[in-house]
Amino acid sequence: MSLLPFLADRIREAGFSCLRCGSCCRETEPGSNLVMVGHEEISDIMEHTGLSFGEIAEPYPDRILEGDLDYTFGWVLRRTGDRCRFLDESSCQIYPVRPWICRTYPFVLDENGLTIHPCEGTGQNVGSGDAEKIAQDICRRYAYEQEQDEKIRAIVRSGTIPAGRPVVIDAEGIKDYHG
Repeated sequence: MSLLPFLADRIREAGFSCLRCGSCCRETEPGSNLVMVGHEEISDIMEHTGLSFGEIAEPYPDRILEGDLDYTFGWVLRRTGDRCRFLDESSCQIYPVRPWICRTYPFVLDENGLTIHPCEGTGQNVGSGDAEKIAQDICRRYAYEQEQDEKIRAIVRSGTIPAGRPVVIDAEGIKDYHG
């Protein structure tokens, strides 16, 4: 069985329809609403909102300290208090350009298969076309994340992480950490 029909079947079985309740955009436990984003996603949000890179994203908060190296991998959407900065009441202000992780929630495809996170939208009727679209988006997200991860791994393997200052390593390279 090919992957897309299998995923679409699993999505139909789980049932899903986004209720736009905003629950996934609020922190329910530490870090539960961290939304990893790549440069392309940030650029789309910048174009949609007119905001700067720094107004949209911040370095992933967990730092790795190895001797005199201090780094983290990638970016997350900024949060205001316990919620995504783009959540207004229960409405997403960047819905048309929301990141892959938001487009595919509550579904995650990884090397272990499809995971379905708890969500109020599961158990809802999902049309065949909708299930197929979600399955396609899940596969696109997986490919995007794999591409980003490989670029980051190549940078780490290059041994060019600078010592003595905090940095962010993303698919585009190494950036000084200001935060």
